[in-house]
Amino acid sequence: MRTSLTQQIQNQLSYINSAVTKLSEAQTRTISGKRIIRASDDVSGTNRSLSLRTSISKTDQFADNISVSKPMLLTAENALADLVKAVRSIRDIAISAASPDVTGGSGQNYIAQLDNILNQILDLANTKHMDQYVFSGTATDTPAVTLDASGTYSYTGDSGIRRVQILSWVSLPANIPGSTVFNFDGSAGPNTTDLFTMVNQLKEAIASGDAKAVSAQLDNIDANLDNLLTCSARLGSWVARMDRAQDLLAETKMRLQEMISDTEDIDLAKAVTELKTYENIYQAALLISSRILNISLANLTLQ
Repeated sequence: MRTSLTQQIQNQLSYINSAVTKLSEAQTRTISGKRIIRASDDVSGTNRSLSLRTSISKTDQFADNISVSKPMLLTAENALADLVKAVRSIRDIAISAASPDVTGGSGQNYIAQLDNILNQILDLANTKHMDQYVFSGTATDTPAVTLDASGTYSYTGDSGIRRVQILSWVSLPANIPGSTVFNFDGSAGPNTTDLFTMVNQLKEAIASGDAKAVSAQLDNIDANLDNLLTCSARLGSWVARMDRAQDLLAETKMRLQEMISDTEDIDLAKAVTELKTYENIYQAALLISSRILNISLANLTLQ
């Protein structure tokens, strides 16, 4: 069956358009480095990429949670280390003051040292990270401990625990409230007082010159010291778990990114070969179309 010149032209234009489309797509893949440009290029691959990107977003969120919470834990950990040193100094003073040969002058010296340590403990109790009090529980905009005009030390934070999700299956506390750290809640055990009352009672015993009463404070001091060491150990373990989680999240994100690359990215050598092939097809389509049209026009002229 003979075809008209118009039909031949339409057929050749169709071939050329098809070759141009495939060449353009090959050029886009080669330049972008991506195998999937549109979702229709690979539906299952697109779904896989979306799922992987969602996983990366969750991984980034966990990493952000750690980045926000870890510095506050480290600040509290450093403050606790200083508190332990302060209470050990108090213990040393108590042991020295319990000696039966303590004179009034020495006693006043011990009391002056304890006053300085008490001020230091108050400062540590109200340690801040950025604009947040680290020992105030969840009331981070409120000082943890206040001193009123009567000389009474009070805990003014709350007992709330902030938790942070560091992995999909791991949630950690991000603070220890000052009520526990300073033993306002009796966490150091029965027959103990908070740190501030402990120091004041020791001062009173030293001022009275009662070596037996001074010695009696050692159990209270040791219980509070043990409580501080326990709190410090908890914070240290949480920081260590956050460190391990950070490493795991970094490794997980790298693997997910590699999986996305395997799903979306082209094989460069294959893409270049494909591009060259479509360039040749396009050039051949132009050449063949030119020849066919020349022949058809020549036949038309002869007729």
